[in-house]
Amino acid sequence: MPFFRYVARDRAGKLIDEVAESVNEEDLVSNLQLRGLLVVSVELASKVIKSDKTADKRRFHRAIKSYDLIMFSRELSTLLGAGVTLIRGLEILCKQIESKMLLVTVEQIKKDVEGGYTFQNALKKHEKIFSSFWINLVETGEVSGQLPSSLDQVATYLEENAELKRKIILALMYPLILVIVATGAIAVFLLKIIPIFAEIFKGFNVELPVLTQIVINISNIVRKYIFLASGIIIVLFFAIKKYISTEKGRWQFDGIMLKIPVLGDLTREIATQRFASGLGTLIKSGVPILHALEISEKIAGNKVMEKALKEVRTAVEEGKSIGQTIGNSGLFSPLVIQMIVVGEEIGELGKMLDRISVFYKTRVNTFIARLTTMFEPIVLVFMGIVVGVLVVAMYMPIFSISSAIKASG
Repeated sequence: MPFFRYVARDRAGKLIDEVAESVNEEDLVSNLQLRGLLVVSVELASKVIKSDKTADKRRFHRAIKSYDLIMFSRELSTLLGAGVTLIRGLEILCKQIESKMLLVTVEQIKKDVEGGYTFQNALKKHEKIFSSFWINLVETGEVSGQLPSSLDQVATYLEENAELKRKIILALMYPLILVIVATGAIAVFLLKIIPIFAEIFKGFNVELPVLTQIVINISNIVRKYIFLASGIIIVLFFAIKKYISTEKGRWQFDGIMLKIPVLGDLTREIATQRFASGLGTLIKSGVPILHALEISEKIAGNKVMEKALKEVRTAVEEGKSIGQTIGNSGLFSPLVIQMIVVGEEIGELGKMLDRISVFYKTRVNTFIARLTTMFEPIVLVFMGIVVGVLVVAMYMPIFSISSAIKASG
């Protein structure tokens, strides 16, 4: 028998969206009406696979990507907004999620909600996946009866962050490719081409120019110690990465990042955009200001700025305004400080933070585009100079050899 997807409402007005097997559409409608349901729509389900067969045909990936969380939040918001119950919405999403880890998590959340947990408390059991930002917006949505709107705000926030991250990666990709190509070209010269010329020069009894001898010596050193150097670099990379994962290491790394010329400004502006976007969303959703500041500390993504924001929260607890204290850190521009002061004075802090977020998102995009434009010619010029020096160094002895041959002739 074919499968049909139907949408109906029961006597309490609850929306039901399910798939059922029936001889035909008329028979299904009759059965639903006998159950006291008001049929809204019925359509033939082209692909219905029961139980766990759906999972077998999905292209699963193990980790949870930002896209998975965005789609989960956006789709659940849409379902709840259409009148689907939370449990039913979670059940529907379990048939669509392609992240194995997220699927297991959502299945557990569904069981907890069925067992009497609030959605917020069910999410709290998975804080490594759902941040405090998520949980507090969901709590606000449940209390106010605006859970679909809160989930939509979560999805929007995640989309904005994912888009900014994607633009940064794409902008840095081309310079990175140039560096790799330049490094590869120089390595080919030092490891392959120069040794061939060195062997040729040995056959002639001529004194090599200083530049040529220096390049040959460098080539010999690179060839001799390349594996040792590569091993040291790899070990150092993982050691530094491990150290940065510690609390002390993260503090030092974030502090250094803020002090590096150009990159420090970029890091500060990205952190400002994240802070403004997150705090603005939380305040507009009705989260108390002190709690919103506490959540926003970690959103910035920089330990130094996190400490500064923690001091701001402490000052606000003592009765001071955000605008009065945020300037003391020296990490925020006068524009940010002034806009926050104005936002507090007119009672529109959430909207003003949104404007700060939009402004800095535009600045970051422009900054990255300019940085990429500047970096490209620098790498090309550097590559041209190095390769040019190597070529000249290899051709200089040829003139000496030519003169020696003429003299002997």
